[in-house]
Amino acid sequence: MQLSEIKEYQDQLVQQLEESGLNVSFGDDLSVLLKTYEAATGTGYVQLPFVLDDPKDANPYNFWVCFDDGTAPVALSGFRTMQNDSAIRRVGEAYNQGALYRCKQKEGWLPDTGPKLNAHALFGYIGAGWVHPRYRGHNLAGFIARITQAEALLRTGGTLAMSTAMTAEALYLSGMNLRASGLHHLHVELVLDGYLGIAEHDMRLYLSHSTGPELMRFYECELAMLRNDETIPWLHGHDKVHAAAVLAGTEQLSVLADEAPISSLAGLTA
Repeated sequence: MQLSEIKEYQDQLVQQLEESGLNVSFGDDLSVLLKTYEAATGTGYVQLPFVLDDPKDANPYNFWVCFDDGTAPVALSGFRTMQNDSAIRRVGEAYNQGALYRCKQKEGWLPDTGPKLNAHALFGYIGAGWVHPRYRGHNLAGFIARITQAEALLRTGGTLAMSTAMTAEALYLSGMNLRASGLHHLHVELVLDGYLGIAEHDMRLYLSHSTGPELMRFYECELAMLRNDETIPWLHGHDKVHAAAVLAGTEQLSVLADEAPISSLAGLTA
């Protein structure tokens, strides 16, 4: 998939949202994301990975995405891009060594888990995901995840090796982190089992992840549908298909009989 096609794909999604009455904006200052997120949700500690206390950590690959209805934000997401060091290591090891944020005490990261990162590879963390309760049920989470990860691919010139997200055990057990309707990551594995400093208690966290080429293959599939004016059932409807099935070319997609997909986002803000 060419960068121009990624941009075309992203533009089509943005256009659909704008036609529904929402505005889409991008920003580079993660502190703005944190302030907006905290004001919207009343919480801030869970977004510690986006707190960059060293100015040299800031880079043009870090950004946030916001949907608003003209008066206030209705959906948020952020993307933090990191670069691996000179050694091949797993994501679990990188996080255990403080790549995601500087741990103040020993945490329960499992260093032998997660995908391998080549030397100096760019890998990202998508988080700060939030959708206003009034807008839930319209898959804005799916839209903002796609637009955010497409932006990460564009900003890195298609060199992003990995996009990752953290999933608490309850969400992992639901299968949501692998569904095409959401983050559409293709892989998931346990990466933390024990104490997590930012939550101040023991917990289990799962890493969901896709490689950059896997994301581009997925977007290429959806772009072909958009070009043909086809409905994307897992985005516009409530199809529960998993992302791997999309890339496998599954012909029988399980759309719930009583929740037929719609062809546009008309009425989204009603």
